[in-house]
Amino acid sequence: MEAAPGEDDLMELVRRRVAGEPLQYLTGLAGFRRLELKIGPGALVPRPETESLAGRAIELIPQGGTVVDIGTGAGPIALSIADERPDVRVIATEISDDALEWARKNRDELGLDVELIHCDLFEGLANELRRAIDVVISNPPYISENERSSLPTEVADHEPDVALFAARDGLEIFERIAFSAKGWLVSGGVLLSEIGDRQGETVTRLLTHLGYESPVIREDLVGRPRIAEAIWRR
Repeated sequence: MEAAPGEDDLMELVRRRVAGEPLQYLTGLAGFRRLELKIGPGALVPRPETESLAGRAIELIPQGGTVVDIGTGAGPIALSIADERPDVRVIATEISDDALEWARKNRDELGLDVELIHCDLFEGLANELRRAIDVVISNPPYISENERSSLPTEVADHEPDVALFAARDGLEIFERIAFSAKGWLVSGGVLLSEIGDRQGETVTRLLTHLGYESPVIREDLVGRPRIAEAIWRR
């Protein structure tokens, strides 16, 4: 018996889901704050806890200020800020070609004003932005490779390693961002980053060592210590 029209497609989706592929990759959509984003293989699936990180930036950026989202992925943080704070200049960087393509698709479809730059961390930013950025924000990879076996299959086997894992107990990329951000933030500017819920004490010590003021770890929507926040004054 021949398969009904569309039946083969449905069975393929079922096969992919049974294999652990994230539901968002199958539907091609992911909700984030008040946006609906296109998403697929090559980009990290936006998490609800990251909505708290974006919300904190939206609260903190001064009127007409500048924010840079480091490692934007499919663009959820940067696009949400542009959506809810149209007065702000939003710049986003991303090293992955695949993830950046998703960010471009989302930006163009949503019609939001976000400058996308293909680079590693801060490397592609214009010199005019040095000591001119009000908020540096990031959801960097912060999972240790040793934790891979504890992750759900749909995460470990399907989402991009570059967006998940970092060396030095998961803190290598955060350390690089925190160190470099000092040369880009205005005096009184804020560094915001998502972190692992067991990294708060280490992150606070690191930020203090780097010279940041008032480092604090804020909770996400479900009460986990998830957001590192600190002020830089030169």
